[in-house]
Amino acid sequence: MSDTEIMKKPRFDNDEAHTESQVIQFSDVPDSVRRNQDSSDSPVSVIGESLHFKGELSAGEDLIIEGKVEGTINQGKCCLTLRPNGRIIANVNATKIFVEGNVEGDLHATVSVTVRKSGVVAGNIVSPTIAIEEGATFNGSIEMRNPSGK
Repeated sequence: MSDTEIMKKPRFDNDEAHTESQVIQFSDVPDSVRRNQDSSDSPVSVIGESLHFKGELSAGEDLIIEGKVEGTINQGKCCLTLRPNGRIIANVNATKIFVEGNVEGDLHATVSVTVRKSGVVAGNIVSPTIAIEEGATFNGSIEMRNPSGK
């Protein structure tokens, strides 16, 4: 079964009837979307818990934010992970975005955005694939489109 078929036909743990409009269970999101990118062999930068960065942040490697970032974040072809104690007050552009902390701003990803149960997002999300885990907080709009904008 392809990832698209999985996302169109969610599997539920019980036998209750469910409508087509229901959100898929987070456990049914393909591993390629919800993987923890820390396991990759690519270089990773970390903004520690005690750091507070203001301005325009861009990097050519994956980024983990445990502190606070205000301004804009441009990760280009890299992944960004916001840890549970991390806070972003910025618009973010990246390949994949994993939110476990608090975001105030818009998230734009060329591959996926994943908001985990500890995540709080106040802003819009634009990405071809979006997963919001049960228990997460989201206030904004979602636009699912492929990277070419079609």
